[in-house]
Amino acid sequence: MFFWRRVAPLIPEEGLKPTATPGYMRNFRDLNDQVSRGKSFSGYERNALFLNRAGNGFSDVGAILGVDFDDDARAVATIDWDRDGDLDMWVANRTAPQVRLLRNNQTSTNAFVAFRLIGNGQTTNRDAIGARLTLSRKSEPSSQQIRTIHAGDGFLAQSSRWVHFGLGEAEDLELSIRWPGGGTETLSDLQAGKRYTVSQGQGLVSEPALASSSNSLGATELASSAGAEAPKPERSGFWVANQVPFPKLECTDPEGVVRSTSDFLGKPVLVNLWATWCAPCLGELRELGEHADELRSMGATVLALNVDGLNVDGVASTRSDPKRVLARAGYDLPWGIARQDNLAKVEILIEYLTSRRSSLSIPTSILVDAKGNTAAVYLEPVSWEQLKTDLATLNESPAVTLKRASARAGRWFADPRQIDLASYLGDYATLYGMNGFPEESQRLYDLIRPEEGLLTAREFYNQAKSAAQQGQLEKAIEFYQNAIRIDPEYGRALTGLGAIFLNQKRIDEAQALFEKAISIDPNHATALINLATIEQMRGEVESAVARLKRVITINPEYHEAYLSLGFVLAAMREYDEAIQYMEKGVELNPKSLIGQLNLAKAYGAKGRLEESEAAYRRVVALDPKMPYPHYGLGNLQAMQKDHGAAVASYRKAISLGARNAATLTKLGLSLVALGDKEPGIASLENALEIDPEYPSAKRALQDLGALSE
Repeated sequence: MFFWRRVAPLIPEEGLKPTATPGYMRNFRDLNDQVSRGKSFSGYERNALFLNRAGNGFSDVGAILGVDFDDDARAVATIDWDRDGDLDMWVANRTAPQVRLLRNNQTSTNAFVAFRLIGNGQTTNRDAIGARLTLSRKSEPSSQQIRTIHAGDGFLAQSSRWVHFGLGEAEDLELSIRWPGGGTETLSDLQAGKRYTVSQGQGLVSEPALASSSNSLGATELASSAGAEAPKPERSGFWVANQVPFPKLECTDPEGVVRSTSDFLGKPVLVNLWATWCAPCLGELRELGEHADELRSMGATVLALNVDGLNVDGVASTRSDPKRVLARAGYDLPWGIARQDNLAKVEILIEYLTSRRSSLSIPTSILVDAKGNTAAVYLEPVSWEQLKTDLATLNESPAVTLKRASARAGRWFADPRQIDLASYLGDYATLYGMNGFPEESQRLYDLIRPEEGLLTAREFYNQAKSAAQQGQLEKAIEFYQNAIRIDPEYGRALTGLGAIFLNQKRIDEAQALFEKAISIDPNHATALINLATIEQMRGEVESAVARLKRVITINPEYHEAYLSLGFVLAAMREYDEAIQYMEKGVELNPKSLIGQLNLAKAYGAKGRLEESEAAYRRVVALDPKMPYPHYGLGNLQAMQKDHGAAVASYRKAISLGARNAATLTKLGLSLVALGDKEPGIASLENALEIDPEYPSAKRALQDLGALSE
C-alpha cells in the first residue's frame, strides 16, 4: 500500500500564501530566522575601498590602506576631520564597534581647496542643497571637477557640508556655482590650501579662521579603546514593559514530587536556571541564600531549577548532586530538577520578548510577579541588590516601571504599552503552539481576559490550530467557525476546517469549504490539493492529476504537490512518472516521511530494490520509532530470500506498534521459510486473531495443513 498524504492537514502549512511560491516563502522564513538569530547579510565580509583608475576601471585598495575591517559596516561619511587638507572617513557599523574614525594620514604634497555655500533663504535654501560647483583652471577650462551638494550621502549618512576638491598641483583656479533657484556665480583668484565660505548673491568670498585640531575632537581623545574595560551597566537584565504570562514549568522537587511554577501564584518568585558546573550560578545562589530571610519578609521566594544532564546550547551537560552543592552554598530556598522542555519554553519566552532567537545561557533568571506575569529577565547572574530593587518596583506606579524598562535616560516618543493587548498575547500564545507546545498555547489563550479586547479572526484561527494539535477536534471546529464568522474570506480558516472535515470523512462539507477558498483565490494551493484528494478518493483520478499539475505550474517548488501527484500516479500504476514527481518532492523536502515511504514503495514496484532500501533507511534515520520502514525493509529482504534479515525487520516493526495481520503474516511466512515452522504457524494464527478473514494468513495455514475448521 502507499501512504496517502493529506496535504491540507489539521493545521494548514504556515507561511504559505495562497498564491505565493512556497520556495519564496521558505526562503523568506529562513531569512527572518537568520536575522532573529543575530546573523547579518554581510557579516565578516571585509570592507572595500575602490580607487578610480581614470578610465581603466576600479581597484580595491582597502587592504593596502588598512580599511578592510571585517566589521558589519553600513554607513560612511567623509569629512576633513583633522583639517590637514585630505578627507577622513567615519564608518558606522551594525554591531560593535559601532563607529570608527579612519584618518587619512597619507603623506602628500598635493593641494586642496574647500567651500561652504550659504543660500539666500529665498530662492535657495540656506544649506544650498542642490547647488552644483564646477572647479576649473583658467589656463585649461576643459579640465574640470564637478560636485553637487546633497542632503544625504549613501546609506543613512550625511557627509560634511564642506565641499572638498583635491587639486594635485593646480593653480589659477576658478569656481562656477549654479544655485538651485537659478543663476550662476563665478569666483576667481582662489588659492590652493584654503577654505572659503560663499554667501549667495553677495559677491563675497570670505576665508574663515582655521580652527586648530586641538579645538575639535582630536586624535588623542579618539584613541582606540581596544583593551579598555567597558563600563559596567548600573543594572542587569531587562524589565518587561508589556508583560506576558510566564509559561508553566514542571519540575521534580527534592522529595520526588512533581511541582509546577503555577504552585507559586500569589507571591513573586525568581525562577533561576542553574547548574552545578556553573561557577557564576553558585555565587548567585550563595548570595540569595544569605538573604533568604529578607526575601521571605518581602513575601517573595526563589525557585532554583537545576539543569544538570540537560541539553544546554546544543551540548548535553554533566550531572552532579545538586542537593549537596546547594547545601554547601548555604541555599535553603525552594529548588527542583528541571526538564528539557523547561529550557525550550524559556527560550520561546525570551525570543518573543526580545525578537532574537539564541540558545539559552546559564544562569538565566526570570522574575515572575504574584499574578504569574513575567516582570524581568536576567541573562546573567542577578545580584541581591538588583533583585531587591526590582521586587520593590513590582508595586510601583506605571510611570516608575516604565522608567525601569528604559535602557537609558530620556523621554518616550510614544508609550510602548499602548498596544492591542489581545493580539499581543495571542501572538505569544501562538508561538508556543508553533514550537510544539499546544497545551501551553491553549493555556495562554485561556488567560486572555475579555477586558483585553475581543478576539479577532486570526486569534480564533490560532486557537483552532492549538486545539487541533492536541486532538481536540470539536473545539478546533468551533474556533475555526468563529474565525470564519468574523472573516468569511479567511482562507486559512476555510482550509483548516475543511481538513478536519476531510479527516472525519465529511467529504461534502470539506469540498464546499475548499471550493469557497478557491472562489476567493483561484490559485489557493492548499485548497486545490485538497480538492484533488477528494477527487482521488472518489476515483476521479484524471481530474485529480490535472488539478495537481496545475498546482505545480503555479507553485513549482511546493513539495506537497509533487508528492501528492506521485501518489495518485502510483495508484494508477504509472510508476515511472510517479517516481519522477516523488523524487522531486523529496528533493524539495528531504524530511517528508510519507514522501520517502511512497518513493521506496514505488521503487520496489519497479524492481529498483537498492533504491527502495535506501529510501526506507532514510525514513528510519529520520524517525527511528516509525514501524512502516521496517515493514518495508522486511518485504524487500523476503523478496531477495534473505528471510533471516526479514524476520528481524518484521519483529522490529511489531515492537514499534505494527502488530497487525499483514506484519504477522509476513513474519510467519519468513519463519516458515527458515524452517521455524512452529513459531511461523503461531504468528499466522495471531494474524487471524486480529483479522479472522485475512486471506494471506488463511491461505498459508491451509497450505501448511494447520488451519483448524
